[in-house]
Amino acid sequence: MKLGKILMLTGLCLALAACSVSTRSVNVAPVKPPVLSKPDSALQKACLRPAALGQGALTQAQVEDLWITDRAALLACYRRHLALRDFYAYRDAALEAGK
Repeated sequence: MKLGKILMLTGLCLALAACSVSTRSVNVAPVKPPVLSKPDSALQKACLRPAALGQGALTQAQVEDLWITDRAALLACYRRHLALRDFYAYRDAALEAGK
């Protein structure tokens, strides 16, 4: 019985010693997160809605004017979204290179 208590206490002391840190801790400077640049607010504007056709019949000239207006708005929106995509691709590539 006495031998069992001695072995149990010895095992407990060894287990407690194994849980402690035996090496010195190292002070590591905190890593600052990268500063993310923001895109121009003009690139984040919402696209224009399609032109309203109204209720009545349209003449050929009205249809062409509305089509030209819609086409110009669509191209402007397309170019703006391409510029926004390129901005993020360039920024992310710069972050990857800076690792």
